[in-house]
Amino acid sequence: MNECTKLQTILNHRNMSQNDLYEIIKENCKSPVAKYQINKICKGTLKNYHTQTLIKICQALGVTPNDILSKSDFLDLFK
Repeated sequence: MNECTKLQTILNHRNMSQNDLYEIIKENCKSPVAKYQINKICKGTLKNYHTQTLIKICQALGVTPNDILSKSDFLDLFK
């Protein structure tokens, strides 16, 4: 069962690809977020990443961290 992460849902609603997100971050930040990281965050396999990465994604999409993160993302870190 493929459960969409909140980030992937945002991209889907905006008809954006992960590569589109990468390009926006690359254009607006001194150091971009690697494509593989964006992919893993979108798939939900990378949950423990730097705050700077989260901020870059949020700025690129014009959203807040609450729009991207869910409570389960934090709870999974303590299992």
